[in-house]
Amino acid sequence: MAPVGENHARLPMLFPYGKGTIPGLVISRTKSFPPRLMERLPARRESMETSGGVILSAPIIDALPSCDASELEHRLLEYQAILDNASLGITFTRRRTFLHCNQRFSEMFGWESNELVGQPANLTYPSPAAYDRWLRMAAPVLRAGRRLDTEVQMARRDGSIFWCRMLGRLIDPADASKGAIFITEDITERKEAAEAQRRLLLEYQAMLDNASLGVTFSRKRRFLHCNRRFSEMFGWTCEELIDQPTHILYPSPEAYEELTLLARPILTSGQRLDLEVRMKRRDGMLFWCRVLAKSIDPSDPGKGTIYLTEDITERRSAQEAIKRAHDELELRVQERTAELARANALLQAEIQERQMAEERIRYLAHHDALTGLPNRRLLQDRMEQALEMARRHRHLVAVQFIDLDCFKPINDRLGHHVGDLLLQAVATRLRSLLRGVDTVARVGGDEFVIVLPEMHEESAAQETAQKVLAALSQPYDIDGHQMLVTPSIGVSLYPRDAQSAERLLSAADCAMYHAKRQGKGNWQLFRDGMCVPG
Repeated sequence: MAPVGENHARLPMLFPYGKGTIPGLVISRTKSFPPRLMERLPARRESMETSGGVILSAPIIDALPSCDASELEHRLLEYQAILDNASLGITFTRRRTFLHCNQRFSEMFGWESNELVGQPANLTYPSPAAYDRWLRMAAPVLRAGRRLDTEVQMARRDGSIFWCRMLGRLIDPADASKGAIFITEDITERKEAAEAQRRLLLEYQAMLDNASLGVTFSRKRRFLHCNRRFSEMFGWTCEELIDQPTHILYPSPEAYEELTLLARPILTSGQRLDLEVRMKRRDGMLFWCRVLAKSIDPSDPGKGTIYLTEDITERRSAQEAIKRAHDELELRVQERTAELARANALLQAEIQERQMAEERIRYLAHHDALTGLPNRRLLQDRMEQALEMARRHRHLVAVQFIDLDCFKPINDRLGHHVGDLLLQAVATRLRSLLRGVDTVARVGGDEFVIVLPEMHEESAAQETAQKVLAALSQPYDIDGHQMLVTPSIGVSLYPRDAQSAERLLSAADCAMYHAKRQGKGNWQLFRDGMCVPG
């Protein structure tokens, strides 16, 4: 549909006759018209007769210029064709009665051509009261000589209501009885579209105003719009924020520029900005916000940016509280762990000390406290093991019983301390002579026993006895005292001399006493005839 203004501007140019012309109609009281033209307008003739003139599609003038009938007929037909093909409704009224309307006006209101002629003008209004209200509004405008331009609800023939834009002007503002011309456009679709847009905007505004997030639109670093939540969040009203620079919501210009440098490459690439930043309320108070933003057109930042803002102060506080609690818990765990580690270390030390004490007790239960050599109890066990292995593998076992000659005089003369040192020196020499499988034990004050398992020949036992004799007969330097001590050694063999550990040890003891009777400082192998006690 063509705009009202376009047709309204063009129509006056069609009728250049005289002054006071108004597009739409012409009434002539002085001219008669060719019968052929009158035949074409039968419906108008009756109306014309009642009004004392002819109603035609031409300007209203007091007198038509002199022209012949054919030229006048031609012009009138042209004007009528223009009016009937106009996309806007055009009508001429006088004394609140329709005197003429074009075809579009009739169609718009659901009437046939010419049916409205002679009808009262309020017929096209929803009610007489609506028409009266329109008159009270329009009359002052028209009588002032101004053009009426209004939007009004009107009624079709079937009673349906629709919206119209109406433009009107009196033919003569000084004399309203000469009538008025009105141009009418059906704007129902436009009004409905506008109403739909209005409702949509209201819905959007309602959603924005009731959103839990702050929403704002900015362009060229200034706020153009924000919702209620955004303004409440920052302590402003929406009206106060409009056209304010966006940097007023940041702690400092430096913080704002830093954020701008961070956000610009993200927004211009078409991505969504999502970050947490400290912002400033109107009263200067700082708080934490989560900001999401996206450009309207990444290729043209000047078109503006949409921001969503969420106050996350409580969440950040909760997170920080959780972190502090976690750190405190970690510290307590570390302290408790360290405390437990210390307690465990003490416990381990106690356990180790107890184990060492137990081991020491076990050791002392089987070893001589002075020399560290196995005592008689451990010696008995070692001999049993050696005999068991000898029985299984048919080996020999040699036992040497050693007694130090003249030890008692040395101990009495030089003291127990020197005597103890001498015994320790003897033990050391004995250890150095033996194999790993051999055993040397202290069984009395100056008595020692050597067990030699896994012997294959008797001569090997004799050689060992000779080595022991030679080693123990070497001089000793004990606490500044030079001394010579010789041993008396008795040797017995399994299975030749005895089958049990006890009898084997007794046999070696008898051989040792025999060595002492032979002058000391020698070794003797047990022989038949030597007395074996018990």
